[in-house]
Amino acid sequence: MMYVWKEFLEQTRGKGMWLDIGVLLLATIFLIAEARSFPADLGFEAMLLSVFDMNMYILPLFVMFLASFSVFQEKELKTSMILLTKRESTFTFLLKKSLSIQLVLTAVFIGAYFVLALFMKAFLAFHLASFLHFLLVITVFLLIFNQLGIFLGVVCNTKMQLVGANILTWFFVVFLFDLMFLYFLPAVTFDNLRFFSWVYFLDPIHTMRFYLETNLGLFSLTHMSRMMEKFVFMDMRVFLAINAVLWPGLLFGLSNLFRNGGTIDD
Repeated sequence: MMYVWKEFLEQTRGKGMWLDIGVLLLATIFLIAEARSFPADLGFEAMLLSVFDMNMYILPLFVMFLASFSVFQEKELKTSMILLTKRESTFTFLLKKSLSIQLVLTAVFIGAYFVLALFMKAFLAFHLASFLHFLLVITVFLLIFNQLGIFLGVVCNTKMQLVGANILTWFFVVFLFDLMFLYFLPAVTFDNLRFFSWVYFLDPIHTMRFYLETNLGLFSLTHMSRMMEKFVFMDMRVFLAINAVLWPGLLFGLSNLFRNGGTIDD
């Protein structure tokens, strides 16, 4: 509990989190205003998908910077060293730090979406089930990129390294990974489609967007071609659960493995 309270005070006293929340609120309010001209039946769902597409570009950068600098600050101010010499092992320190960052940042950003829900309710035909699907996806999104930021904060030794690592990771995840898929797309055949599907949906952004499209009623899974049926061979809820567990778990394990890249040490 001490870690959560300390993390809450550090994040709320800093300007970065409030600036990120402000940008997120402002950009989303513009999308809500634009969606007032959408058709009434699926206009709300189309707006949610547009908000997700916008989040896909800005939210990873926001939370990676916040999470990574939170960990880096512990090393810079030597508070991690004090804790490690008294009662904590590196594993328990990283576990408690990860849980506190996840709880605080996820709660604050999800709280911002509840504020936005008031605008959605006021100006659009609000559908609670669709909004809950959206919140579930955003929660998974935050869990993964918070943990990615924690990993970067652990392995980087200087602020310059950390800034560069955040920007390069954001560029790779958002842009370069899709370019790699486009490069290999001509080699996909019916025989290797299952393998391609696994690789494609283990990219959490692909899975989250497809989950939203299907659960918001914007993409139907009925009357699909044989190739499409083989491509979507598993329920998107299962893929979403796999991504929600796999990537945070893997990144936490890597943070422990490469902890000597920073100053956190036993």
